[in-house]
Amino acid sequence: MTILKKSIVINASTQAIEAISLDPSRIPDWYAGIKSLQPDAVYPQAGGSADIVYKSAGVTFKLKTTVLEFEQGRLFAHKMEGMMAGTYHTTFQPEGNATKVTMRFDYEMPGAALGKVLDKLVVERMNAKNLEKSLSNLKSLVEG
Repeated sequence: MTILKKSIVINASTQAIEAISLDPSRIPDWYAGIKSLQPDAVYPQAGGSADIVYKSAGVTFKLKTTVLEFEQGRLFAHKMEGMMAGTYHTTFQPEGNATKVTMRFDYEMPGAALGKVLDKLVVERMNAKNLEKSLSNLKSLVEG
């Protein structure tokens, strides 16, 4: 399993960050690699789901994400299934007038040994770059 974790401090409240980060129509605006996200009527609440098209390292992944846990202002966690499987956690930690946002992405590529080789050679680096770019994009959108 590959584990990627990145953090950034955004000069805004958790509510302002969640207003953009959890809005299904805005997610492709800030999350690098997400080409489309089609939520059900429950998303982003626990039990809700969305179909996602994600592109990394030239490969298009069709995924289904299901929200495992949502604690407003503190935690958003979901699992992914499809061409890549794993979990994704976003935590929000107030720091004065700012918020530290940490994203952790744990995933596995399909294809046993071949999938692991492809991940180590290409996909892991692209996912790490996308995660870092996504946090930067989110910060820019929230802070204006």
